Amino acid sequence: MSTRGTILLAVGMLILGLALGVLTGGVAGFFIGQGTGAAISQSVPPTAIPASPNQPTPFFPRGLAPFANVAGGARIEEVEKDSPAEKAGIKVGDIITAVSSTKVDAEHSLSDLIQARKPGEKVDLAITRGAQTLTLTVELGASVQDSTKAYLGVRYTPLIPGGRFRFPGS
Repeated sequence: MSTRGTILLAVGMLILGLALGVLTGGVAGFFIGQGTGAAISQSVPPTAIPASPNQPTPFFPRGLAPFANVAGGARIEEVEKDSPAEKAGIKVGDIITAVSSTKVDAEHSLSDLIQARKPGEKVDLAITRGAQTLTLTVELGASVQDSTKAYLGVRYTPLIPGGRFRFPGS
């Protein structure tokens, strides 16, 4: 075979390889997208679809349920045993959105709102649990480190952009 024929054969095989790679990647990407799209569309309620194309589409990772109308708050990650939070019925996954009508947001963290209270004081917590909105009354306890500071007994993650992660009582 001549040098020219070898070059043409190599170029042809290169083009064929590229075409097969694009085709295989496109088909695989399509099926991966279909699987992910089905999982996301099952977990996003119809009311969560953006009203205009300029709004971002919400994304909920697998295993995390969407929360109705939660724009801020503190998602409960852990409830300490025999704590005021456990006695009041707060559960892991609840989102505390307000403490005595003060919203939990970038200016008011859950920790700051609890620290502004005194041990033994009763406060109403606005909670989102799945699609339900609840109000639970909690009698705050005393912090182990400082008995003059209020204690709730939860570990949480802020659901606000730029929010701080802190333990109530710290």
